[in-house]
Amino acid sequence: MPRPKSLIVNMEITIAKRTHSCRQNERHRIEKGAPRLSVREDGNDHHYCLPCAESFLAKDIKRMQALLNEVQTHLARTTE
Repeated sequence: MPRPKSLIVNMEITIAKRTHSCRQNERHRIEKGAPRLSVREDGNDHHYCLPCAESFLAKDIKRMQALLNEVQTHLARTTE
């Protein structure tokens, strides 16, 4: 049986090993030892500060919930 497909990219909270800028906003600094969101894309890690991560994750959750609701509506119509 094939593994279920996931549309979510590989991401996790990691600890910064050095001070650097957030990929979303260069003015946001991620200090050494601070937690950050690490996203692996095309073999590269991209790092985001937690305020930026919270912002776009919340937005994406809403978008995915809307899509799920639409799929469920269509499925309900096909089973009637």
